[in-house]
Amino acid sequence: MNILVTGSRGFVGKNLCTALKSIKDGKDRTRPDLHIDAIFEYDMDTDPALLDKYCKNADFVFNLAGVNRTPDPGAFMEGNFGFAETLLNHLKKHGNTCPVMLSSSVQATRIGRYDNEYGRSKKAGEDLFFAYAEETGATVLIYRFPNLFGKWCKPNYNSAVA
Repeated sequence: MNILVTGSRGFVGKNLCTALKSIKDGKDRTRPDLHIDAIFEYDMDTDPALLDKYCKNADFVFNLAGVNRTPDPGAFMEGNFGFAETLLNHLKKHGNTCPVMLSSSVQATRIGRYDNEYGRSKKAGEDLFFAYAEETGATVLIYRFPNLFGKWCKPNYNSAVA
């Protein structure tokens, strides 16, 4: 199995890639039926041409890329919805209907204090993924993370607990 992880150098991506490498290398034997051939790590500073290659060859995509902190409110839509659209277009180009997972946020519900540009951009990304599933028949998984904490968590950034 070839796994594409976008946002691979972010908090969640870094932890996921580390866990996947442990499985691939046989250090983590808790999933004996999961055979990983390659982990395609894609982040902001990765050569954009590689995204097309990765999308062509991926058997599963974790889309963890996104913008969660910025002084420019417009950057949320560009980074969260815009990149998701680019990713899905590359998959469509190759007719690759592998399962795709989108990391979202409880802020996508836009209830009360969560009504903000970040939440709207995450909801737009979710809607885009659902439309993609409808159009292509691909399995789409949306995870709305309520709170994140763990190794490499930045104090006062990912979690107040850190």
